[in-house]
Amino acid sequence: MSLRLDRLAVQLDWNLLRTFMVIIQERSITGAATRLNVTQPSVSAALRRLEERLELRLVERGSGQSFVITRAGEAVYREALEIYGGVVRLNDIDASDGLSLAGNLVIHRSSHLETERIMNVLADFRRQHPGVTFSVRSVSCADVTQALLHRISSIGFCTRVDPSIQRLEAMALTPQEFGAYCGPAHPLYRQQVADPALLAESDIVGFEEDQIAGALSTLTRFRMRHGIGARFIAAASGIVDLVDLIESGTAIGFLSRGHAVRYGFKLWQIPLDVPPPVVEVYSLVDSERLMSPLEVALLEHLETEGIARQPRRRSEV
Repeated sequence: MSLRLDRLAVQLDWNLLRTFMVIIQERSITGAATRLNVTQPSVSAALRRLEERLELRLVERGSGQSFVITRAGEAVYREALEIYGGVVRLNDIDASDGLSLAGNLVIHRSSHLETERIMNVLADFRRQHPGVTFSVRSVSCADVTQALLHRISSIGFCTRVDPSIQRLEAMALTPQEFGAYCGPAHPLYRQQVADPALLAESDIVGFEEDQIAGALSTLTRFRMRHGIGARFIAAASGIVDLVDLIESGTAIGFLSRGHAVRYGFKLWQIPLDVPPPVVEVYSLVDSERLMSPLEVALLEHLETEGIARQPRRRSEV
């Protein structure tokens, strides 16, 4: 190791790298300062010190707080993510026998997904490894992707995959069938035959991603194709809120059948004379992430159950 590299390894402050990570993730100095609960000048100073220490220009400053990350900055960001992952994996070290299958696993899932089978498989994994805990976070499909790209999540489950992000390996799972539902106040409630005119003039409520450019565009196109709904009046980020909107109002909403059975005690599935819409479901894994032994074990378990597969780094493809 050269004298310069040795000095860098000894003297570089990890907090500078962490601050740089947050700057890139938040895409602004202001956002990074808010997230880190420090002042904007402190964040700017940390970025400047990191550039001086590395002797690299990491970002090109624009007007105000705007900036563009340089190629060197992108490389440093990737390395910082790996370092961060290594620090987090220190939680998996047991004093008695070194690396053990214990620790917390973060999993991100789309809030509109029905995940009963996935949760059952995770529960089975935890029964085999009692020292394991899970943090399951329900977010939008876009946030599932970002959580994986930022090394926050071990695995993600969503209904849309961005083919341009090659490092995220997607595995298609069993698609989910959705149905049209209404509450007691809707004129189609308990009706065995759906009046096309009532379907066409009904208001619609749905998930935030139920739009033509959203992750649930399948539902939007289905309604347009079959003349269901006059206007979209309310959006919900989670299943409980959407069920409340349908049950307490006079609008129609589309839910996965599993969710409707579990949460919609007063819901009525409107009989349609066309096949129901089907939404694709995927598991996502970052192929460039250096997995901890705990994460490897989880993915092996999920692969056995047909829910995910171990990623292959590009060098292995």
